[in-house]
Amino acid sequence: MNGGGMIVRLIDVCMILLFGFICCSELSQSEIVLPKTVELPAANPDPEVVVFVSIWKNGLYQFGKDQEYNAYDTQVLENYIQREKDRIARAGHKIRVRFRANHDTPMKYVMAAADVCDKVGVLKTVDVRLGSKVTN
Repeated sequence: MNGGGMIVRLIDVCMILLFGFICCSELSQSEIVLPKTVELPAANPDPEVVVFVSIWKNGLYQFGKDQEYNAYDTQVLENYIQREKDRIARAGHKIRVRFRANHDTPMKYVMAAADVCDKVGVLKTVDVRLGSKVTN
């Protein structure tokens, strides 16, 4: 017998075994219960309120709802952030302070404001506006 004939015999044996297993197996229908899906309303798991602080190149900090507060002293900024943190915490939210500075604002003013956030214990982010014709 050549190699091709042996393969045909092995295929025949496999087919006979397959049909034997199919005949011996129990063919019963079982009911499949699919899980039900429930759509939950989208919810913000950790709501945050962002407070914006503009930092000018001369060290002026502008903050408040419509940038109505101006201060050169970081103590004034710290008092404002602490008041906002307490007010927002009473509403059940967290606070994040976002600093906005131009590309030419000295880093000492940005870092001083970041130190205020560390002292008060709030999260912070810094946005730097690039370009020589951009103003706060």
